[in-house]
Amino acid sequence: MTRRRWLAVAALSGLLLAAGMQQRFDSTVDYFGERSAFVSLPSGKTLRVLSFGYRNLAADLLFIWSIQFYSAYNIRNRFDFIERVYDTITDITPEYKEPYIIGSLIMAHEANDLPMALRLLEKGSRLNPDEWIFDHDAGFYCYKYLKDYAKAEEYYNRAAAKPGAPVFIKRMKAHLVYLRDDPEMATRMWLDILHHAEDTLTRDSAFNHLYQIKAEADLPLLQQKIAEYRRQYRRPPAVLADLARAGLLREIPRDFAGDEYIYDGASGTVTAQRIFRWQKR
Repeated sequence: MTRRRWLAVAALSGLLLAAGMQQRFDSTVDYFGERSAFVSLPSGKTLRVLSFGYRNLAADLLFIWSIQFYSAYNIRNRFDFIERVYDTITDITPEYKEPYIIGSLIMAHEANDLPMALRLLEKGSRLNPDEWIFDHDAGFYCYKYLKDYAKAEEYYNRAAAKPGAPVFIKRMKAHLVYLRDDPEMATRMWLDILHHAEDTLTRDSAFNHLYQIKAEADLPLLQQKIAEYRRQYRRPPAVLADLARAGLLREIPRDFAGDEYIYDGASGTVTAQRIFRWQKR
């Protein structure tokens, strides 16, 4: 047997032996069974040094591993290490956006730890002062899940001030002002958006918000005056114009589109022609 054949046989025998040992080991281990794990990572500063100039590659490999690790739902305690994992990745390459975004997503939706998610996004914003996405995501979490409209507005203000921030962030700012019950400020903001709108979506969003804000002020006023008219005349007004003729209103308000509100003389109720799209609570 030649030397080359001998080496080939030896290599094949080694592979077969390794495969047999692996199969035997696999038969004793339940890889998908519920278990605990322990994760120990050097600091990001240490890994930057150990990467020997390939810090982007080191961060990529660790980030890919983290996605696989946090997809292993059979690991009971995987969230015990999540903040350390993503802090380490973002310490290696602070300008790497995806770990902040994906890490905060896992923290918020999988680990159910919104304060942790906000800490990671705030780190991204602090280390990448020209990026708007981190403040935007933090604002969304505060708005959608915490219902902390003031905090959400603060994040959106920061996002809107960043270079290249998209126009929808300005819309979110105005919407949050509306949600925290400041109709005068919200009206001014939406009017500014309406007057400077460059696309149909922005224009329609501004118009609809302005319509609702005005209706929410007009309808209670009209119902109050209808009740006063009923007390005076023992009946509801036949038409809304009766309120002006009775001196209860100087003029009858119209909706933001300039149309009359819908009045039911039999029941004495008044409604808007458009259905409201947003709920404050």
